[in-house]
Amino acid sequence: MKLVTVFESTDRLSAEMAEGLLKDSQILTLLQCDDGAGLFPGIESYFGCRILVREEDETKARQVLGTSTKVEQPTP
Repeated sequence: MKLVTVFESTDRLSAEMAEGLLKDSQILTLLQCDDGAGLFPGIESYFGCRILVREEDETKARQVLGTSTKVEQPTP
């Protein structure tokens, strides 16, 4: 099973909101955020978060993220 990235953000909350939209559409997701296993909250703003889905779900996932409530990247 090949996974592809459909969303990236330096903000964990935005990533979790996007993941929720995908899960509501019955799309399996994998959210990757590096926060040092919870020891360093906020460090994901340096390393970022990303959402991966199965390759066969990529088109549907991009449609969901593109047509549903838009998840905006925070401005620095």
